[in-house]
Amino acid sequence: MKVLIITGGNIDDDFAFSFLEKRKYDEVIAVDGGLAFADRAKIRITHLVGDFDTIDPVILEKYRYREDICVHQFVPEKDYTDTDIAVKLALKLFEQASLSKADEKTLDILGGTGSRLDHVMANLQMLKTILEAGVDGAIIDKNNYIQMIQGQCTLKKGEVFGHYMSLVPATMKLGGITLEGFKYPLKDAKTSFGESLCVSNELIADEGSIEIKEGLAWMILSRD
Repeated sequence: MKVLIITGGNIDDDFAFSFLEKRKYDEVIAVDGGLAFADRAKIRITHLVGDFDTIDPVILEKYRYREDICVHQFVPEKDYTDTDIAVKLALKLFEQASLSKADEKTLDILGGTGSRLDHVMANLQMLKTILEAGVDGAIIDKNNYIQMIQGQCTLKKGEVFGHYMSLVPATMKLGGITLEGFKYPLKDAKTSFGESLCVSNELIADEGSIEIKEGLAWMILSRD
């Protein structure tokens, strides 16, 4: 099962159109201002979430009363951001689908980065909630593909997003870090929150392996 969340952050149309051409989603959640992009891209949305304070009323009226769209409207003065609500909704959809552990569970977020650093940081932290739910989650923009990882991970050169791979600690300590197939390999290394040991590496082999025995990290794949 694949779910897409489109939020009101920065979305480069050319990149997003190209990215979405190669992917099909079972559920698409448009979040407030993200509805404008969904409208431009003519994406079939299944859920509409937000307080609707950043969306053109003309666009909103095209969708809010459609019978094939579930509308989840909230007042602006709420405890959680629109994106947080959308992520919780997406995880509920996975749960309701009664998927087995072997089934694919993918949650992509477009528009999760932008000029509001507070929202960006909150969105990055939501990747922990997604990971703990057993879902493969990513925040994607024109220049970055961001996931939270633990344990083992494999990257294939022909499929990897961008040229650079960085690991940024999301817990106070990262231990047992082993990188193979990268320009700067590591063997059972350790680092801490606030350090940059694993920033800006490069995959040089056809396949690269990442192992983290202790802690969580944001894995950021970046273009030039």
